[in-house]
Amino acid sequence: MSEHNEQTAANKSRRRFLALTGVATVVWVGAAAYPVIRYISPIPAPDPFGEDGRAKVEGIVPADILKPGMGKSGAYGSRGLVVFRRPDGTTGALDAKCTHAGCNVTFAGDHIECHCHGGLYDLTGKNVSGPPPKPLTPLKLVEADGVLYVERVKPLKA
Repeated sequence: MSEHNEQTAANKSRRRFLALTGVATVVWVGAAAYPVIRYISPIPAPDPFGEDGRAKVEGIVPADILKPGMGKSGAYGSRGLVVFRRPDGTTGALDAKCTHAGCNVTFAGDHIECHCHGGLYDLTGKNVSGPPPKPLTPLKLVEADGVLYVERVKPLKA
């Protein structure tokens, strides 16, 4: 009986060793894989609009769009935008990311152009020709104390 107890104790000891080795291996693989997974996982872009729902326009001052037909490219947060004054005197702001391939669009007087593939948008952001499948994202332009801000508005329907 004593020999049987020794074998049982040896088997338990062997099982315990294998279990601990397995657990240690899983922990080691997890510890090694975690930084790799974090590195290759995309980081979600932060929302550029603050608590008040506004984002400061960088690179454009009100004097840059003083007269009808004037426009300029700038940025808000880490995104590009186009700010302009329409022929009727109203201001407009559109996200500068083309809806076709993500290229930056530019102001061209009476329309917005994407030079990458020839896409054209009107001054409301609606796609009028070329490959862009959807309108540009409109932004509401607000001036406060000589500084321009943009606010998010509902996108146009394609």
